[in-house]
This record gives sequence, structure tokens and C-alpha cells, in this order.
Amino acid sequence: MNLIKPPNLNEGDTISIIAPAGCVEYDEIMKAQKYFEDIGFKVKLGRHLFNSYRYMSGTDEERLEDLHNAFLDTEVKAIICARGGYGSIRLIKFIDFEIIRRNPKIFCGFSDITALSLMMVKYSDLITFSGPMAQSDFNGITEFTEKSFFNVMSGDNEEYFSTCTIRSGNAEGIIFGGNLSTIVSLCGIDFIPDSDFIFFTEDLNEPAYKIDKMLNQLVNMKEFRTYCKGILFGEFLDCGDEKWLNEIFAETASLLNVPAYGGFKFTHGDNKQTIPIGAFGILQDGILSYKMI
Repeated sequence: MNLIKPPNLNEGDTISIIAPAGCVEYDEIMKAQKYFEDIGFKVKLGRHLFNSYRYMSGTDEERLEDLHNAFLDTEVKAIICARGGYGSIRLIKFIDFEIIRRNPKIFCGFSDITALSLMMVKYSDLITFSGPMAQSDFNGITEFTEKSFFNVMSGDNEEYFSTCTIRSGNAEGIIFGGNLSTIVSLCGIDFIPDSDFIFFTEDLNEPAYKIDKMLNQLVNMKEFRTYCKGILFGEFLDCGDEKWLNEIFAETASLLNVPAYGGFKFTHGDNKQTIPIGAFGILQDGILSYKMI
């Protein structure tokens, strides 16, 4: 895949905060805005950021407008999503991926935002980022999360270290993945890369049997089996019996005949590493490094 690396984020740049998914809290967004401004960035808030429709931050049309406008705005260098929740998958059928391809810039989020990030990699050829969000992280960011985010966004490469070996081995391929339950919601859409990839994943509040089901749903896809060359398991918080999860992870790696490692800081927790989706990854002895394509 010939993917586009967005320009690095530098002090003084403008960051757009938008909410493509769940409703946001005004006070928490104001804290995030102040954080960015205090360290030397300008901030633009999406026009519909504080709207509310059911459990989402506005109608599909409003959230889509903010997404397109953030990419079209020539002053904006990075788009940081406000939060996850639900709503991203509702936008996919309406997104103009050409707008994104012609205006490459940093796009960062996790959880429900995974759906948008993966579709941008697939249809806009844009390297995106799984990382912290305005409401959930930048209103009181930890030193660990902050350091990783700015390392990656400024062009300094991160390394990602496992804490346990599930199935030993090495692998290469583009980095691909994110929140497991969100990824599975894309099944039925053509979203799998057409080249070898290293898959990373995490989740929250999903019982072990559902993790089992979702991983098998991916394994049952021919494209996933063909191109998946390694698996990185992040944190699965409040997901039940750890022994069961480790058994499920090992079974998945065995079914795919790929190396797998666990304990990465891809997580819904406070301390999270930012990782570029679409960068070329090299997995050696449980350590993932990457280079931008």
C-alpha cells in the first residue's frame, strides 16, 4: 500500500477538536482546549461539537460536516476526536474520502473512532493514529500518554514493548487495528488492507466469550487470514477471567499461525501509547518498531 504520511505537528499549529461519535461534556472540552493553548497550540472547535442527538454529538449530517470541514480547513494541522461512544460507523457511507486524501493531516482517536481511522487508511490512503482524545485524555493527561503522543506527532519514532509472549516469532507489515468490538462492526464492509499487516487490538467491558467470538469472526474472514502476519494484544480491561483471555489469544495466534505478544499499552486506560495505523511495522522478539511509508 502506498500510504500518505500527514505532516508533523509543531508548536503554534492549529488543532481541530471534533466529535464524530458520542455526546461531549462542555467543561471537559474546555479543559482540553486550555491544555493545548497553554502549551502553544491554537484550537478550533467543530461547529456542531456540543450538539446532541440521541446518544451522539449531533445528527449524522452535523457530525459529517465537522469532519469534512476539519480536513478542508487549511489552517488545521491535526484533528483530535473528542471521545468515542457510538456513531462513527453511521458516517462511513457518507464520507467523501477524496476530501481526506487531498488534504492529509493528523487524525487521532481510539475506541469507536477506530472505524473512521481504518476506513481512512483503506479509502483515503492516509496514515491515521490510534491515540488520546480531547475529553477522555487531554483534560488531565498523564505524563506517559503525553510523551508518547508528542513523540509520534513530531516525527520521533516510538517503540512498543510487550510484557508477555503468547506465540514467539517475528513479523513485518503495515500496522493495522484498534478497538476490537469496533473493528468487528465493520465486518461486511471491505476494510481489510490488501497487504501484509501486524494486527493490534484492545477492548473494554466485554466478557471473555465475546472476545472469543469477535476474534473468531475475524479469523473466519479469508482476507484477514491471508494478510495477518502477527498480533499485538493491548489491555482488555474489565473483560473477565485473564486466564481465559490468554487461552483465547493463544488459540487465535495458533489458528492464524502467527506470532503474538501481549501487554502493550494500547488501551482505554489512562496510560496509552499513540500508534500510527498504516505505518510499516517490524515486530522482533516482542518489540514493535515502525517506519513511515
